Amino acid sequence: MIRQAFICQAFRAWALLLTLAVLVRAQGDAAAKITQVNRIVESAFKATGCPGLSVAVSARNRIIYSKAMGFSDIEQNVPLRTDSAHRLASLSKPVTGTIVMDLVQSGRLQLDTPVKTYLADLPTAYDRVTVRHLLSHQAGVRGYRDTEEVFSSVHYATSRDALRAFVNDPLLFEPGTNTEYSTFGFTMAGAVAEGATRETFQDLSKDFFRRYGITGFDLDDPRAIVAKRVRGYLVDTHGKIANTRAYDASNKYPGGGFTASAEDYLRFAIAVGSGHVLKPETLRQIWTPQQTSDGTNSPFGLGWGISQLEGRRMVGFNGLQPSATASTHYFPQEGVGIVLLCNAEVTDAEDDRDLSKLMADLQKELLSEPR
Repeated sequence: MIRQAFICQAFRAWALLLTLAVLVRAQGDAAAKITQVNRIVESAFKATGCPGLSVAVSARNRIIYSKAMGFSDIEQNVPLRTDSAHRLASLSKPVTGTIVMDLVQSGRLQLDTPVKTYLADLPTAYDRVTVRHLLSHQAGVRGYRDTEEVFSSVHYATSRDALRAFVNDPLLFEPGTNTEYSTFGFTMAGAVAEGATRETFQDLSKDFFRRYGITGFDLDDPRAIVAKRVRGYLVDTHGKIANTRAYDASNKYPGGGFTASAEDYLRFAIAVGSGHVLKPETLRQIWTPQQTSDGTNSPFGLGWGISQLEGRRMVGFNGLQPSATASTHYFPQEGVGIVLLCNAEVTDAEDDRDLSKLMADLQKELLSEPR
């Protein structure tokens, strides 16, 4: 019995030492990974041309890296911080798609019901447009007509009010037959949500964030005090930085009007991907490529962009608007996420000035481990 007890104690001690060795090695591997990520980010910052750049990275659905470089306000010499609130540009669309699908799963909105059910005074062109068409860019709603719409100076109290900028223009095609990217299509989706709930999109989004414990998001209302909002700039092809023209984002709150930090946005993506927001069936729908009526797959789910990288499913979005360049890629199976937020519209598309190379380098590093 004494010998048996001794063997058991020795085995437990050996198992404990083995476990500790594995943990130490894992921690060492993680530290090495973070060091390499930091090297990639710091070496790429100058090449991006961004006055300020925020980067957040996750692995296994945990944020392992967050860094802010450059300036939030150049004129006032204010450094960018990891909690600085960037304009998200079209990274707003996955947020709105998730908010709308939350209304769908709660029964307050029907995905395949004509939108005129909720907004009866829409023109007859919208008789066959559904919420699904809007969220998948298949409604035929036009995009920006000119720079004056991009730099709109009109303030709209609601998304329903913002419809008057485009609602009477003809649709580009029969709904469901084609895919044409449209920010105004998301303004329409926000207006439909307002019609279904009798609440403003502003209040709907605040309620959504509160119920799911999602923090740090706001709307880019130029008249409101938005905590930690960064200044926006334009960087030309020669690297010269200038203040961007003033504009009012209320014509596109649902499609390009949210603000948040890189960390906050990544936490949102992780919350969605971890099943803390949408039910499994709803999550499957938003991350399934939508098809046109002839069976052609599109690059869009419901609010989210859908793609693959070396056989891995990837969701996310890219955004570009005056004062902001943004990108997020999230790999649900691996829990790997990357958010890049730049407080300028960077007009040079070459790889050494574009954020795409930084995104590609980070993905390669983070996904290099065996699956």
